[in-house]
Amino acid sequence: MDYILVINGYGCFPSKYEVQLSDVDREDGSGRNQNGDMLRDRAGVKKKVILTFAAIPQSKAERLLQAVKDEFVTVTYLDPELGKRTMTAYVGDRNCQMFKYDRASQEWIWDSITFNLIEK
Repeated sequence: MDYILVINGYGCFPSKYEVQLSDVDREDGSGRNQNGDMLRDRAGVKKKVILTFAAIPQSKAERLLQAVKDEFVTVTYLDPELGKRTMTAYVGDRNCQMFKYDRASQEWIWDSITFNLIEK
């Protein structure tokens, strides 16, 4: 199976998936001059993958959150500019919202788990 996202070897399909491209400017040489014109000294472009996982059972939530527990993680994802790409990233805050207990599977179901993977 070809996953849209693989985090530290854990393949998954988020329910919402966004890629943000952010310019990173050097501190010296970027800003506005006295005429109000913007001057830039771009150091590079970094990517942020913004993720939401909906209706996720406890067992999958555990695997997902364990995949992003390290200080830095290896992420393979679909990049709109470059196609399939692998990067080293760190994870932002993880937000987990409870939904219900499913008697059939005997597991808690999380309404949503959201976090960002930001390029190192």
